[in-house]
Amino acid sequence: MNSYWYFKLFNSIKSEHEAEDFARLELNSLFGHVEPIRNFVDKLMESPLKEFTKEPFRIQDIVTMELPYGMIQGYYGARNDSLDASGLVKRLAYTREIFLVVETAEEPQKLLRRVFPEGTIGKNVHIFRENGYVLFRFITNQYFLEKSEYISKLSRNEAEVDRNVDILFSYLIKNYYRIPASSTLSIGKRLEDYFAIREELSLYLNHYMHPYKGKFHPKMVRALLNYIYPEEKGTVLDNFAGSGTLLVEAGYLGLDSFGVEINPLSVLMSNAKCHSIKIPLDKLRTAIVDYIRMVKTEILYFEKACSGQTLLSKSSLDPMKVKEEAKQAVREMNKMHIEIGTLAVEKIIIARELLRNFENDAIREFLLLSLSGAISDVTRRTKNEFVEVLRARIKDLYLRIYLFHKLNEVLKIEAGDSQTYVADTRDMKVCESESVDGIVNSPPYSTALDYIKNDYPQLILLKLVNSIEELEWDMMGNPRINYDKKELIKLVRDSANDPLKMSNVAHKYVDALLNGGRRDAGLRVYKFFIDMLQALQEMKRVMKKGARCAIIIGNNHFMIHNRYIEIPNDEVFTDIAKNIGFKEVHIIKRELQKTSVGNIRTESVIILEK
Repeated sequence: MNSYWYFKLFNSIKSEHEAEDFARLELNSLFGHVEPIRNFVDKLMESPLKEFTKEPFRIQDIVTMELPYGMIQGYYGARNDSLDASGLVKRLAYTREIFLVVETAEEPQKLLRRVFPEGTIGKNVHIFRENGYVLFRFITNQYFLEKSEYISKLSRNEAEVDRNVDILFSYLIKNYYRIPASSTLSIGKRLEDYFAIREELSLYLNHYMHPYKGKFHPKMVRALLNYIYPEEKGTVLDNFAGSGTLLVEAGYLGLDSFGVEINPLSVLMSNAKCHSIKIPLDKLRTAIVDYIRMVKTEILYFEKACSGQTLLSKSSLDPMKVKEEAKQAVREMNKMHIEIGTLAVEKIIIARELLRNFENDAIREFLLLSLSGAISDVTRRTKNEFVEVLRARIKDLYLRIYLFHKLNEVLKIEAGDSQTYVADTRDMKVCESESVDGIVNSPPYSTALDYIKNDYPQLILLKLVNSIEELEWDMMGNPRINYDKKELIKLVRDSANDPLKMSNVAHKYVDALLNGGRRDAGLRVYKFFIDMLQALQEMKRVMKKGARCAIIIGNNHFMIHNRYIEIPNDEVFTDIAKNIGFKEVHIIKRELQKTSVGNIRTESVIILEK
């Protein structure tokens, strides 16, 4: 059966490389060969689409709704094999809508059960029939996932979520003639007006459950996963897991995943994000009500005990131990110039200790991450009372999980299993050799971000680490660690024992810094490259033969003699990887859109194969 496929890209695409590289690569991997569509009008003038341009269908009005800017509006492909749109609808990242035209006498609903059996007409499927052709319009999962961020921002309870989900599912089906309000309108804007805003959303659903700097972009991660591993089932890895973006996206695609991350707070973020969507909603609701009640009750007991009042029932916590720990924690945070009152810290400790009452790991992770977010709020964003901040944080996170379940009544995502471990990417004992089908990661940009500084209050107050100093020492690219300079100088000058002796490229830039009067910077970069050599060796060990990895990395800049020199981390990584046996498949260079001044303006995606 001949079929004609038209893939319309998101109108939020910000640069040509997204359309030319990421969108095309994932389509080639999941669908097969496609050709670019520079203007959909060209295709609307040709058969078979032109069969649907007359009244009453006027498919041109739908196809041209909210088209992307740039030279590529979409892609086109034709096939004569069996029809299957399910994987494309569920997986594609940069495609917003798929138009499939088939010449057939078969009833459209019957054909739909073969083409996309999970589809729901009037929500993510639109059907037209004319002159012996059937046209299906499929709206991808990515559209609903992204736009749900507006529902999270505007919904205060479950009833509002329900109503707004219905609006979202009807928007592209029924509102293609609607004139949206101005994007600058602040009062009176409706949910549909937000859907029409041309912006790329990245904090939807469980992607936003805790503040985190240096996040992956979910859409790009999804596209890279589709490219390096297009199969329906398998296991993928992020050995620089961060806040778990790769693992969340892998779950949406039905893939199993695991992460490796040295920061225990990041491990908590990743596991809570991935595990919470599998908690039955009734159990989660009950746990939240019980937890808030326990926190309020124990704080009341604590306050009465501290004031010398006689208690009718005994608290489960020792007030003196709580007060002593709180004083010590406040002293620790004052060293880092973090302002927080002793009373708030006492309440945080009580809330933390009460989590021991929850045996379900996923529920305890959810509540602990909520508590961590509340700590971030009271130390950085708000002066509100702690219990109210905690309650609001839990409510927001719960509604995101509830929203996922409502969307999933239509999307029917069977989320993959996920687990992130506290481990060192340079020695991944948690991962067996040749067990991974693909890797997508983003190593630290050498010395670009101080991750520990951002997480310091949570690490201290939640007792996630025994020693902040040990964690800082173990983290790659930490700008606040002074490594053993004598040992590094000895290595860099010793051609026999130098770990990087195989890479002339690495030495070219390390030597430029050392010889340019930037000794400390040169040794930091040298240590970072050694760490990445070890990480790449471990990645190669755990990957199956023929498996691919995608590494996203930016370049660093250092001042030498009143001018900046660029350290091309992508070039160095590629050289090291090839020297240890990887095959270079593809390199994508992309410009970063930033609103603030900074040196890292571009990053590269390095695709390697074992």
